[in-house]
Amino acid sequence: MASMVAGTVASPVQAADSPHLATVTTVRKDADGHPAKMLQFGVYRTEADAWVAWKAVVRRQPDMVADLVPRVSLQRPEIPDSGFVLRAAPLPDLDPNFVCRRIVGGGGSCLVVEADAEKAATPATAVAEDNDHNGVVTYSPDQSREMQEIERQAARLSRIAAIVPGNEARVDIGALKASRWNLCSLTFDDGPHPAVTPRILDILRSEGVRATFFPIGNVAVRHPRIIRRIVQEGHEVGNHSLTHPNMRTLTTEAQRAQIAETNRILAEAGADPVLFRPPAGRWNSDTLKAVEQEKMSPALWNVDTRDWFTRDPGKIMAQIDATGTIGSVVLMHTTYNATAEALPQAIGLLRTRGCRFVTLSEWITSLNSLATPRIAQR
Repeated sequence: MASMVAGTVASPVQAADSPHLATVTTVRKDADGHPAKMLQFGVYRTEADAWVAWKAVVRRQPDMVADLVPRVSLQRPEIPDSGFVLRAAPLPDLDPNFVCRRIVGGGGSCLVVEADAEKAATPATAVAEDNDHNGVVTYSPDQSREMQEIERQAARLSRIAAIVPGNEARVDIGALKASRWNLCSLTFDDGPHPAVTPRILDILRSEGVRATFFPIGNVAVRHPRIIRRIVQEGHEVGNHSLTHPNMRTLTTEAQRAQIAETNRILAEAGADPVLFRPPAGRWNSDTLKAVEQEKMSPALWNVDTRDWFTRDPGKIMAQIDATGTIGSVVLMHTTYNATAEALPQAIGLLRTRGCRFVTLSEWITSLNSLATPRIAQR
């Protein structure tokens, strides 16, 4: 399929010669369940060129493309030198027409065209992961939108406020540079999964990286050996609730029960959680009260790999490449094979950007030591 710009057809070579062009594709179904539209901006000679173009798009219009998950593929698979198309899978309920208007309004350009007969279905590996019901969570459109909003807010808030709701401390960038602060934290939600989680642990051990896991209580109770291994290998175990509910719909007492019972389950396996990550990042003032009553701290993230949606190693890496840097608290999941496949490369990339990996509690403690309380404006 040739790329279309302003109603004309551009060849792969022409598109590749235009550095401002990229191809961002979203596939969506209309009310009748038929593939509808995609966003199109161009084609590139090489796969590397396509990824460079995506990074440029993210830099120019981060808010405009925040709901897109990129991928690169041959324009025509049967012709190896046909050029590479940069596409981006949509979050649920994403309207390509709205996104295109949003991009154009922000100074970019795009064209909404008919979508290819390209499957947007869940990969077969993901189906296999889901079938055994080992802590694999399917995130609803509402949840997915809120998770992406957390990442957008993180770009506007101080590092601590983005990760720890209710924390009003601010960190001076100069203090970070003076101390050569370079910490990053890998965090894994849900599960534990009996096959994927041990594989992730093997990779972390091989790479010499310590991470933080947030298991679901009613899944962890079936896999105490995995929890024990997480602890024994120097990782941190946090709390991700008992049943993965929307915490906002629960009373303070019910929220505290979700946290307390999970703490009890994890304690029996040798863990001592001090951090609570609300499912899908949904919390309210009652959540903060319940967490405080359990003598814990809430914890979110500032880099979302979107592995929960894409379940594709290349797309996971594209997200990390676009947003990961020193100070990143990376959200991943311990239940997807794609996450395990991407993990060694993700660690390598973040290391080249200067990251030193620590648990999330260590990340928070270190940053707090450099922070100053925010002075209220009168």
